[in-house]
Amino acid sequence: ILFESEVLFFSPVHFPVPVMYKFWCILSVTMALLLFPPYEATQQQEAQQVNNNNKRQPNIIMMLVDDLGYHNVGFHNPLQISPNIDRLSAEGITLESHYTYLFCSPTRSSFLSGRLPIHVNEENPEGVVKGGIDLRMTLISDKLKQVGYDTATLGKWHCGTYCDGNLPVNRGFNKHLGFLGGGEDHFTQISGSMENYVDLWHRHEPAWGRNGTYSCYLYGQQAVQWVEQHNTSKPLFMYLAFHDTHRPYEVTDNFRDPRVKEHFRQTMQAMLTCVDEATGNVTTALKRKGMWDNTLLVWSSDNGGPQYNDANNYPLRGGKGSNFQGGVRTAAFVSGGLVPKNMSGTTLHEKIHVCDWYTTFAKLGGADPNDPVKNLPDVDGMDMWSLLSGQNKSSPRHEVPLSSGGLIMGDWKYVTKTLYRKREGCQRGRWRHDPLCKMGYWTPPVWPVADCGGGKNNDCPHNCSKEIGCTRDPGCPPSGCLFNLKDDPLEKHELSKEHPKKLTEMQNRLAQLVAGRFQTTDSDAVFSECVTFKEMVRRNKGFAGPLCRKWRPKSEVQG
Repeated sequence: ILFESEVLFFSPVHFPVPVMYKFWCILSVTMALLLFPPYEATQQQEAQQVNNNNKRQPNIIMMLVDDLGYHNVGFHNPLQISPNIDRLSAEGITLESHYTYLFCSPTRSSFLSGRLPIHVNEENPEGVVKGGIDLRMTLISDKLKQVGYDTATLGKWHCGTYCDGNLPVNRGFNKHLGFLGGGEDHFTQISGSMENYVDLWHRHEPAWGRNGTYSCYLYGQQAVQWVEQHNTSKPLFMYLAFHDTHRPYEVTDNFRDPRVKEHFRQTMQAMLTCVDEATGNVTTALKRKGMWDNTLLVWSSDNGGPQYNDANNYPLRGGKGSNFQGGVRTAAFVSGGLVPKNMSGTTLHEKIHVCDWYTTFAKLGGADPNDPVKNLPDVDGMDMWSLLSGQNKSSPRHEVPLSSGGLIMGDWKYVTKTLYRKREGCQRGRWRHDPLCKMGYWTPPVWPVADCGGGKNNDCPHNCSKEIGCTRDPGCPPSGCLFNLKDDPLEKHELSKEHPKKLTEMQNRLAQLVAGRFQTTDSDAVFSECVTFKEMVRRNKGFAGPLCRKWRPKSEVQG
């Protein structure tokens, strides 16, 4: 059809025959080159197309560190040995208003589903139980896989263990090596919450023969190997969820700093130093593979550190388990070649919630971030790339619903109550009323201290006193705590009496959010082909895992 139209347009009536002969020769050669380009030219075009695709679809690496304190990183604390992390932070963007949930599983559920914790999960499921992320929700791994990404995850899952459908390999990850529950021994991979059986999985089955290696080595080395084996014609999404620095506090001696004499603090710092080495090894592998220049790395803790154990969130108030800043504002940064040069070495104080990475990653990868499912909340995440790239100076997120008990709106923050924990040193039988059991206290720059005591669980809230530089938790009034974070980022001045209208506004907004709360366990699924825990362990030859093979949404069964 093309040639016919050309012949009609370039009719011999308009040109002498010799001219027409030359014209047809030139046209024939030109069309042949266009339709059948030389082999080398074809290769160059394909290579250029791969480069163009890679530019549109960057490699995305998400690293979550378990229970890391705000002050337990070198870019906040000069006593911490973490040269790789510090360098990456200095080369990238340090995030000083990065928010997560106040403990483990809800943060992971929020990141992977793109929903705020109040719209997916606010519980820490222990053992093989229902919960985690609703099986009808599309995870960011599946979103990116659908647009051509190779997807991999390592380390801690903690987003559902009850049936095979919960396994990462069935939720969008091509590759998976890690444990399904919330914690285990770092050396043996034996899990107390799994009735002291091994919790370690590789894709569809237990990782027989892989347990017995310190977790930081196990996952860090596997991540490097997967990067080295990666086919660079496809973009990579890797979610590396370290088990360090979660208890039990264990580490190989080569990471210990002999200058630190206090054992618990030395152990915590050494665990992070191992994470630092693993982080450096992965980024080095990306550089050697030629992938770093087109990579976005996001690095964060999953929540504030448990300062009642060995972590330190100085100068922030409280820690893991509380809605105070020490529990929800995490040590975090972004780095990689995708970070624009004008943003390199900068610090952002604009609000980002961990669920925002879902939308940001999806849009960077060319995927639709929306996930409409009947009777389920849609994605809450907001695209942060215009902020991270410097195109916009302010975050699109004005409001941060932290949990059912905490909310940030603009400069203001509302917390319904302080956290009490039943720990050694509290009055037996009255721990909910003992002021020594309140967890919203401020630790000194060096913590824990030599005389922390700690007891069998390394817990030391009862030793919080002025003598060791620790300031006790003053608690909250019955109406809750109100703070202005712009003027008081350390939450030392409670303002509910001075600003009753703002208090009411915050209370009403939180009540409105909680009224629309959805949890995975609210609807859950109907499971089938289930066995007992004992039978499951027998089938898995001593490894813990899912109890059920299949599931269906309740609505389908009821319908």
